[in-house]
Amino acid sequence: MRPGYVWAVFSKEWRDLLSNRLLLGAVWLPALVFAAIPTGLVAFIQVNDLDPKQLGQIEQYISNFPDLPAKLAAQGFIVTNFMAYFLLIPAMVPMAIATQSVIGEKVSRSLEPQLATPMEVSELLAGKTLAAALPAVTATWGVFALYGLVNGAIADHRLTVLVFSEVWLVAMVTLVPLICIFSVLLGIVVSARVNDPRTAQQIGGFVVIPIIAVAVAQFFGGQPTFDMGQVILGDFLVSGLIGLVLVVGAWAFDREEILTRLA
Repeated sequence: MRPGYVWAVFSKEWRDLLSNRLLLGAVWLPALVFAAIPTGLVAFIQVNDLDPKQLGQIEQYISNFPDLPAKLAAQGFIVTNFMAYFLLIPAMVPMAIATQSVIGEKVSRSLEPQLATPMEVSELLAGKTLAAALPAVTATWGVFALYGLVNGAIADHRLTVLVFSEVWLVAMVTLVPLICIFSVLLGIVVSARVNDPRTAQQIGGFVVIPIIAVAVAQFFGGQPTFDMGQVILGDFLVSGLIGLVLVVGAWAFDREEILTRLA
């Protein structure tokens, strides 16, 4: 793989992304919405006293934080439980960018000149993957930092400590980029076989189902957040899925077939 070709594709994709304000908004808006919901609940609890009758109903959840007073423990559970949804951002956002990149170029017929160059398919995919994944990773990390700091400022600095736990710092550094790469590669592979971005995004939307299922199971199971073992297991699983998509992608993203269909 030649870095110069990868950089050329990355630069071209990055310029296209920066010129598309709607797509840029789609990068940050979901992250901000996911963070705003629990932050609003924390602020509501902060300005209102907990009803003693409700303590029995949430005892299962606040018992995970024995060192915190009941009110702060309730806020702590909300803050940590909603953090699972930060994994939805790298699964959803880059999918839209990747599908728009390939299918948009098919429509504008700008993909054909790229495929007709001496560039290898792996170099083209690498450049497109990096360009689509970087905004999502940056948005996730930025909103994650704001999430911890803002909730700590609203209620108590101990909420910031809960957000910036060792487990979630590892998840941000390893699991978030891996999910981004998987989502982008899947979006590119699907887009190579279809001509409608909505169809590609609907197929790729299955990526978020396992994440939502885990988040819901955690809530009803009374588990506030992931542990380190689950994060490491997630790293291995997503890495395996990336390898599988690369194998499928080598077959699906066939240069000659795509050029024939574009002709």
